[in-house]
Amino acid sequence: MQHFKFLLLCLIAFTKVFSDIDPEEIDKDWLIHSGDCPGAGDFLPHFETIFQEMKVRTLLQFGVGYETKYFLDHATKVISLEFVNPGYGPDWIKRYLNLFRDFSNWIPIVYFSSYQGDVTWAPFRYLGSEHLYKAAAYQCSTHKHYALNDPFYRTELDTFVGNLVKYNNIDVAFIAPPIYLRGDFVEILFGKVPLIIAHGTSVRKEGILDDVYGYSRIKTPDNYEEIYLAGGNGTTIWIFKTAKYQSLIEKLKKDTTNS
Repeated sequence: MQHFKFLLLCLIAFTKVFSDIDPEEIDKDWLIHSGDCPGAGDFLPHFETIFQEMKVRTLLQFGVGYETKYFLDHATKVISLEFVNPGYGPDWIKRYLNLFRDFSNWIPIVYFSSYQGDVTWAPFRYLGSEHLYKAAAYQCSTHKHYALNDPFYRTELDTFVGNLVKYNNIDVAFIAPPIYLRGDFVEILFGKVPLIIAHGTSVRKEGILDDVYGYSRIKTPDNYEEIYLAGGNGTTIWIFKTAKYQSLIEKLKKDTTNS
């Protein structure tokens, strides 16, 4: 119930603010105090740590939002991936396509799954199978892992993300889409992206099994450091355990003491 109240607050805030906003007004302070919904910007201080410590060539974002503007201001390139299916229509992404249309370092990709409407409006699009939509619906309704019934959607996602990584030097991936497969996205990114950030992970920290996003299923590989950052809805960062990222790991761990 708490999750659905959160989504309702997001929708109300989005409706009130969106029509009046100028993209140039969107910065970290605006996102924290006036953004999509309460708690939606609690991950931003940790991104500030990341952007101060390393140069981000390409940031891969699962789920478009006002925070996309913040990423566009700090990364050389941002690839935003939004999902459209029969249960989640195109209105959300269309509004952001208009809002951020003048940013030349933005690549918005729309991943269609089992969607029967017009797709020609999407500047970059992927026509996926119906399996992803079925997996998302199953995860939402049962909080169980659809891959145990049909793993094809994982294969499709793995191939799709693998191709993105092959042709783009992705340094950071951020996961906070409305679609309920966040745990799957994290697992698919392991070994492909050195720094993975997922939002809404307080359920994982609290040990809640079969959560709505599937965060409880994630098994952290030995070559990744897992760092949980409290505050708001909770943020978890997985980062390569290499000398290159050791300084950043230490600074992010300091963030945990200030959360």
